[in-house]
Amino acid sequence: MMSDVLELQDHNQIALANAGGQGQSATSWSISAKRGVAKGISAQVSGAGATAKLHGKMTFSAYSLDKSTTFQQMKKSYNIGGGVSGFWGWLGIGANASTHKSEISQAFHEAINSDQINGYTDFDLEATGQIPNFQVTASAYMMLLQVKDDQGNTYSMASASDPAADTGAQDQNGDALPSSNNNSTINI
Repeated sequence: MMSDVLELQDHNQIALANAGGQGQSATSWSISAKRGVAKGISAQVSGAGATAKLHGKMTFSAYSLDKSTTFQQMKKSYNIGGGVSGFWGWLGIGANASTHKSEISQAFHEAINSDQINGYTDFDLEATGQIPNFQVTASAYMMLLQVKDDQGNTYSMASASDPAADTGAQDQNGDALPSSNNNSTINI
């Protein structure tokens, strides 16, 4: 099934204040993990253990976090997992967001100073139901970072470095569903 519609849904948020922006006027950031839900790439799953195949392509526009050399150095220096989800997990652990705020700010500046990309996600995974005798609609999603600066500008950021971690399935309420055999790809 093909889908060109991307609906962003809130996941969580971190504030990064007084980041000391370099090269731009932004000095603080609000960072949200978002799920870009592909409308039309869904299937019905009924009962615990039942699986449904989710397959289709979704296009998106975003800035590539992977284009930031500071982000690439941070991944190596701080052992940050790949993709948006790895970076989001690292940001939320302990005081990483406040301790490394100037590096994070620099990574965001580098990403938004590169060209915005038009990419696509090719979903290829299986979603599993969780509750016996209860049917849910499983929809494919891709994780994005939505970064808002103190000037009111909002930027969506994506990564292609760990598509299996940055894609998955959720039910109609936005709750993550177990997924397996995730061979999805993110192309930017």
